[in-house]
Amino acid sequence: MSKIKTVVISLMGSLMVTAVITVVALLGLMFSTDPDEPVRETALFGSLFFEVTEVSGDTTKANLGVDSVVPLVVLFLVIGLILTMFQLVYRVLKARRAFLLAQQNE
Repeated sequence: MSKIKTVVISLMGSLMVTAVITVVALLGLMFSTDPDEPVRETALFGSLFFEVTEVSGDTTKANLGVDSVVPLVVLFLVIGLILTMFQLVYRVLKARRAFLLAQQNE
């Protein structure tokens, strides 16, 4: 049960970190483009896009979204793996500390 809990907590953390990275990347794309020129910018290895097009003389149209889900899934899994490894290392170190303290008290 403890291992399942560790993996679930890591995946939830990975989901939150991936969402934050995605939102920051989209905001970066939005504020880095020139509103006067039609442009299509991508971020996160081509998974996110922001596109500005001119509809009429004074009107522009902005689109943003996900082009490819694969880089986002890979990012999610890598972050989840890193968080799981951190939790496992923490548990091993905590158990080692408890063992050493118990051995010292004997």
